Amino acid sequence: MVRLKLSNRIAIVRHTANSIVFLGLVGTVIGFIVALSRVDPESVSSGEAVGPMVAKLIQVMSIALYTTLVGAVMYLWLIVNHRMRASGTLNLINTVIEMGEACVRT
Repeated sequence: MVRLKLSNRIAIVRHTANSIVFLGLVGTVIGFIVALSRVDPESVSSGEAVGPMVAKLIQVMSIALYTTLVGAVMYLWLIVNHRMRASGTLNLINTVIEMGEACVRT
């Protein structure tokens, strides 16, 4: 029972890590949608209008890519925390079991 309780408490860290990656990807998709919605198809044929339009695209797309970067970095940080907590929990469970077995033997 102790094993299940302790394992459940660290499972939320892994779930949060996966959710953050998903949110980063959603931010990227939204950023690309916003960037492409700013493209005026009629202005593409005008050479003078292409420069400012490309500048806006680059600005919005960089924000979109930053959301992916932040999501990936946060995922790595949370997964490292999850693995540390998982190994600590396993060590704690093994120690408790060993102590219980030692008490039973005596």
